[in-house]
Amino acid sequence: MIADPPTTVTLPTSVVQRLRLYKTGGRTYADVLEDLMDAVPPRVFLEWAEKQLERKAVPYSATRRRLGLGRT
Repeated sequence: MIADPPTTVTLPTSVVQRLRLYKTGGRTYADVLEDLMDAVPPRVFLEWAEKQLERKAVPYSATRRRLGLGRT
């Protein structure tokens, strides 16, 4: 029996596509994620996330205009 059984994590397709770019040389997704998590300590990530949550929300229509997508 495996001491640390695998689990399923649901990710958007766009994230999986980006994640594949890091999966080279026979590395597993677990290897890639471990390296990324080692590179960014939890405290640093949480500080970044808290700053993002403090940002003022931008209306959807304003974002569409900024991206040149016209009116909603």
